[in-house]
Amino acid sequence: MTTPLPTARPPPMGRARPNPHPRENVLSSSPTEARTAGAVRTLLPRRISPSAIAAYRECPRRVWFSHVAKVPRREDPSPLLVIGNAVHAALEKFFGLRPAERGSGDEMLHRCLRAVWPESRKADSFATRDEERDYGQQALELLSTFRATFDTTLVPLTRERWVSTRLENGVELFGKVDRVDGRLAPADEPIDVVDYKTGRWQLDATDLPDEPAVQGYLLAAEAQYRRPVRAVRYLYLATGSESRWEPEREDVEAARESLLTVTWAMYRDQDFTPRPGAHCGRCPFAQHCPDAGRVEVADLHVRDDIAF
Repeated sequence: MTTPLPTARPPPMGRARPNPHPRENVLSSSPTEARTAGAVRTLLPRRISPSAIAAYRECPRRVWFSHVAKVPRREDPSPLLVIGNAVHAALEKFFGLRPAERGSGDEMLHRCLRAVWPESRKADSFATRDEERDYGQQALELLSTFRATFDTTLVPLTRERWVSTRLENGVELFGKVDRVDGRLAPADEPIDVVDYKTGRWQLDATDLPDEPAVQGYLLAAEAQYRRPVRAVRYLYLATGSESRWEPEREDVEAARESLLTVTWAMYRDQDFTPRPGAHCGRCPFAQHCPDAGRVEVADLHVRDDIAF
């Protein structure tokens, strides 16, 4: 049974305006307020994560499924998800230890993983105990690569903390930062925002400034800690490599403008027009969406040597 989709309708009078200013408040709480402000009533919640912004840029209909219709996500058992959750939890525990207790080898990191493994898995995450052992070994190897490549002696300012910030148009962004590095004093000391990545897909450092997650965590961390961000660091445990961005102050303002522009469009959107593509294959709502994998006539290439 498919979930009914919103029907397209012509925009009401006053909905579309030339040269929209992304800073005007897009969160109207009632139809009366919306008409008075010359806006449309938003269908989205007041608070969203950077991942929702990334999803909207890829396909607006996906955001409609998750945030408007609230269709349950298809959550298939995933050993890779268990690895990701367990490795993040293990690193949180490890950096919570005093540096002298961490040791110089892999033993303590591996102990942290084994301590958090049971709470990271589900009953049906693995088909057999042998499969679980294989994936557990992969997780241990990720942590060994981490220790061999990155500094394991530092004391983070915070670990696995929620941060949030409110944009000038009223939209609140929130998310959890894996690690924030910086000295306790002085209070205006710059900080580093660190994100662990356990998969093999990597972003180049030049791509970081355009990533909604990077932009959102940059602004939220500066708002939460009241300190400038010196660097945003993506640490890739599978390869022991790093993508790093050291934003200047004009870069911070550019990130703010980018998020203002896209959230202004998101919160005024009433139709959430689908944008099918290769991403449909990994969309958790594909089974509900008649536009998933849509075929275009231009995609039907007929060769000249066909016999009929």
